[in-house]
Amino acid sequence: MKDLIGGLFDTQENANLAYEALQNSGFAEEDISMFIHKPKSRTARSMDVSIQEIAKNAFLGGLIGGVIGGLLGFLVGMGTIPLPYLEPGSAPRDSLFMLMSVIWGLVTGGLTGAILGVASRLLRASEKAEVMTRQIEKRGVLVTVRAEDAQSQKRARLVMEEHRALEVGNPDDKWDLDMWVSPNENHPSLANTR
Repeated sequence: MKDLIGGLFDTQENANLAYEALQNSGFAEEDISMFIHKPKSRTARSMDVSIQEIAKNAFLGGLIGGVIGGLLGFLVGMGTIPLPYLEPGSAPRDSLFMLMSVIWGLVTGGLTGAILGVASRLLRASEKAEVMTRQIEKRGVLVTVRAEDAQSQKRARLVMEEHRALEVGNPDDKWDLDMWVSPNENHPSLANTR
């Protein structure tokens, strides 16, 4: 039974050179495969934001905004913070005015905080997806070869290392096989080569 040896390359050019060198060193073309990382599924997963996360951020944002708004409403009601077009003495500074100022501050601050909480969570999800996409693009190209014995395994490792493989080893141990796909339609996923 042949063992699978894989090499991870940072560029398509190095992977192509290693692929050709493996063929030139005696490995059959059907035993050599090339895989790239599946970008869509990783990005989609990283973009997912649950309703619970949105609700939590809306609640926390509303709570913080409500406290700040209530405090500002209290200061307006006390007359510490003057409002434009509300000159001193033009409105009675009684308990009803104070209560309405605090309620107005709580409501507007709470709504503003909830909106900002949700927006910040969605923005973080978008930034995470962008970072994840950049990481996926940096993951490179995986070249695998089936080797019959220890001698051919050693030869495959040497060829890959000579062509600047970042990592060489058993794909089962080193990489998540379900995340790699072949551009060749005959072998859609690295997981199918096991």
